[in-house]
Amino acid sequence: MVDSLSVLIPDGESNLTVFVMHGFAHIPNVKLHILSSDRWASARFSRYCDTFHFRRTESNDKARFKVVAEIAQKTRADILLPIETEGLAFAAANRQAFSQLLAVVPIPDLASLDIVTNKWFLAQFMQENDIPGPPTILCTLDHDFERQLLALEFPVLIKPTIGWGGEGMRRFDDLRQLQNFLEEQPREKLKNRYIVQSYLPGFVIGFNVLCREGEILAFTMQRGFIPNPQKYGPATAIKFIKRDDVLEVGKRFLSALNWSGYANIDMFYDTQEDQVKILEVNARFWGSLRGSYVAGVSFPYLACLAAFDIPFPIPDYQLSQYIHPKAAIREGIRLLLGKGNRKDFSFKETGLKYLLADPLAETIRALQQEMYQSKA
Repeated sequence: MVDSLSVLIPDGESNLTVFVMHGFAHIPNVKLHILSSDRWASARFSRYCDTFHFRRTESNDKARFKVVAEIAQKTRADILLPIETEGLAFAAANRQAFSQLLAVVPIPDLASLDIVTNKWFLAQFMQENDIPGPPTILCTLDHDFERQLLALEFPVLIKPTIGWGGEGMRRFDDLRQLQNFLEEQPREKLKNRYIVQSYLPGFVIGFNVLCREGEILAFTMQRGFIPNPQKYGPATAIKFIKRDDVLEVGKRFLSALNWSGYANIDMFYDTQEDQVKILEVNARFWGSLRGSYVAGVSFPYLACLAAFDIPFPIPDYQLSQYIHPKAAIREGIRLLLGKGNRKDFSFKETGLKYLLADPLAETIRALQQEMYQSKA
């Protein structure tokens, strides 16, 4: 749809950068310029990286903007494509200044980011806008909190107001169990920093979107079928699905929020109430992003088209499946040993093709991820 693209990723230290870069692998005449605060970021070693620029962590936004502006001019980049929530916030805070230098993909405003990155703010927003979500209360640790706990249906999950990937989550099957836990923790650790949320019967659905001012430009839906060994972590294999109720709730939420940009929305089908509810929002690109490529939707590339105001129809994605590389290797070994039971296993629907196409970057990314998880 365009003759060429020159894309600058300003937060190339993200572990998701390589995933985003792979979204341009099939697009001709694309140059990807990576700016990173990590000198040895995995993106540096990607075959799709045209230029790599190391920046030290700046003391303030003004200094960081100056660095990004210099690299944008040096590389003649025409699009700014942030990856992580922090990168989106930086771009939003400097939106007007950036727009004088290059096009910026759709990004949310700071107020919307504040809402979706804080689980308590999100729960309040949904309640105010009549958008379904699980019963949620804030850990204020006062008498009102104790009264609300008595009315909450168990089992429940306790979650940090700010966090992702299941980090800090714990399940409690009854009130006494939760109270014992709360009494053992320092008050300053929990007060106003955690929520308690009913654990609903049903299953999680991922709703991936690209929007402009509340209007959906592209979306995919997915459901996990191989769980993550890490408790409450994202599934390691997903199937793409289509559900009208997910789309309807998603449209209501994104319209009310007037959301611009990309996001992965964790929804939940409550089998008890026969209703789709929103759990949380990842305001950034997401770990299963390459699954959407397999289904036929490259969110990073479409975001760049949107930056240029180039119209495109909402893509009709395929009902395919995607298995992350590690899970695919495990399943492949099981099949070779005659122990596998997934007859629909297909190499084309795994992350292995990305690993083989970009082996050095993929290997370094995986090693860095393992080191990070071992320290956590």
